[in-house]
Order: sequence, then structure tokens, then C-alpha cells
Amino acid sequence: MSIKSKIDCPECGVPIHFESSLLLAGQAFSCSNPSCGVTISLTATDKEVVSDAFDKFEQMRNQATHQAGRYDA
Repeated sequence: MSIKSKIDCPECGVPIHFESSLLLAGQAFSCSNPSCGVTISLTATDKEVVSDAFDKFEQMRNQATHQAGRYDA
């Protein structure tokens, strides 16, 4: 599963939109301010940390969805 998100650019504060699966695949994302030029990407070490965090988030989301399903019946 890919998660769409955004962070504020550390230089100008304009949002940088990114998609988790593409970020983990090595893609860089640019600030949407055309005069800024900042990009974000992950180092090899960062990829492992972020991948683990996304996996844990996905597990928690699946557990919450499963538990919600039990109460809907």
C-alpha cells in the first residue's frame, strides 16, 4: 500500500507532496514552489527506518480495520 502525504519544505514552508512507495523506491520529490528548488529523498539508511515505520503503520491500520469489522456485525 502506498500512502500519499506531504511535509512542509524546510526552506520556504510550501508543502512537498509525496507518495510513500515512490519515496521508498528512491524517487525524489520537489518543493511545489518554482523558485525554491528543494527536493526530498531518502538515504539507504533512511529507507530501512521509513520502511519499518510504514510496515508498523500498515499492521496497526489492518488491526484497527479488523476490530472495527467485528463491532459492525
